[in-house]
Amino acid sequence: MKSRTMILVSLATIGTLVTSSVHAVRAQDADAVPMSLSECLSQALDNNLDLAIAKKDPEVAWNDVVFQKAAFDPNFLAGLDYSESKSEAKPAFVGGAALYVAPKTKGESLFADFSGRLNFGATYQARLSSGKTDYTPAFTTGYTPSYGSTLALGFTLPLLRGFGKEVNEYSLLIAKKNVSISHEQLLAQATTTMRTVEDAYWDLLATRKAQEVAEQALKLAQDLYELNKKKVEVGTLAPIEITQAEANVASNVEGVITSKAAVKNAEDNLRRLLAIPAADPLWSKSIVPTEEPASTQSYQKLDDAIAKALEARPEILQSRMQVENAELGERVAKKNAWHGLDLAARVVPQGNNLESIQNIQSPGPDGILNTDDDLVTQNFITGGIGTALAEVPKFNNYDWSIALTYAVPIWNRAAKANYANATIAREKAMLSEQNTEELVRVDVRRAVRAVESGYERVAAARKNVELQTKKLDAEQKKFDNGMSTSFEVFTFQTDLRNAQLSLIRALLDYNKALADLERAKGTLLESKGLKLADNAGR
Repeated sequence: MKSRTMILVSLATIGTLVTSSVHAVRAQDADAVPMSLSECLSQALDNNLDLAIAKKDPEVAWNDVVFQKAAFDPNFLAGLDYSESKSEAKPAFVGGAALYVAPKTKGESLFADFSGRLNFGATYQARLSSGKTDYTPAFTTGYTPSYGSTLALGFTLPLLRGFGKEVNEYSLLIAKKNVSISHEQLLAQATTTMRTVEDAYWDLLATRKAQEVAEQALKLAQDLYELNKKKVEVGTLAPIEITQAEANVASNVEGVITSKAAVKNAEDNLRRLLAIPAADPLWSKSIVPTEEPASTQSYQKLDDAIAKALEARPEILQSRMQVENAELGERVAKKNAWHGLDLAARVVPQGNNLESIQNIQSPGPDGILNTDDDLVTQNFITGGIGTALAEVPKFNNYDWSIALTYAVPIWNRAAKANYANATIAREKAMLSEQNTEELVRVDVRRAVRAVESGYERVAAARKNVELQTKKLDAEQKKFDNGMSTSFEVFTFQTDLRNAQLSLIRALLDYNKALADLERAKGTLLESKGLKLADNAGR
């Protein structure tokens, strides 16, 4: 029995207790899959479903930027227009005779518009139209169509309200800033995910170590049960000791069953976080953590940790960007409360084919008006729309205008209320930034203390295992000499098992605290050598 106690003492040492599970599990399960912490983190960064969902948000934010840019896209419009009008017949007297003639007009036109808005507030418009009009008056011999073309150019520039890039690009600037905010939110989600994966990794290692401890405790209980049976058979021990030993074995069997189920649950949790496909063989194989948890003391200056967090935490960067958005909104609201002063200019050069019509309508050398349909058609095709369009740039016929308009909104209450609300929104954003900074400071302070107290727990738990091992060894010697009972040995075995479990938990909590400190500083991915892809969320 002493030899078994010494084996337990050896297993209780810190190095063996924490780092000896990999080879033992491989020996038990040939299909076990060893995985390092970095492998799990990298796989989760690529495949974790919660993170995959979060990567969609920057895509949505970027599409909103494209949507806001569309406000400055030029518009093109083209069309064909046909019209016809006829008036009621009216009497006309020719040579003393009354004639009734109904004037009739037909019109066809083509037009094209090009318009848009510039990012400093100006609007522009260009409209080119060309049309044909067939007019049959009361008395005309021959065919009298005419062609006309017009180019209308318009430009409007606000000089006060509505002028400037910030006012006109407000939604676009907000959308661009929101892209950056969404990436910080994605980074925060990635940090949370990596933190959760690391916790799950250490939890799996802890459950495997707990299973080893439970199996070791069961082995000791079984050995003590066999020893008690022999002592009862030779009459050196009361039969009740067998019952107590058997009860202790049953209790430890239950502990082994529970620990095995905990291992399976921890494996499933890690598989879920890694987004292992349903058909992947890893669902039917054991996962063996190969990482050795840190057990040396880590020193971190509180002031340095807080300074780093205020520089790198995604929440801090988000709050600062939101302040910038609010400040922009306040400036725009102030400008929108100004009076209106607009400058508008318009020029409309025109062209026609009057010369072509005169040539066609004038009598020929024989004094007879030429009304040959083919000749008329040919002249109107070559000299109609073409002549009218060619006349436009000559500026022989044009209209132009320029106007300056001043608008004073009475009371201007809507704009003033909007400006007041924008000021309040900016003040709230600044207060929110201050609140976020305070939360981050407290978070970092708590994380630093957790690391410090975590290492102290490891040292205390390590010492407790050593003392509990010595207690059990001494009690076992007393039992071998008939000076103790099985119950006392069982109690000390349980105390040692609990001390071992406490040491395992303290070590893994310490490693979780180290990771949490990196999260609190905003450097978790960096500390693990990980980085989100530059196009993540795009």
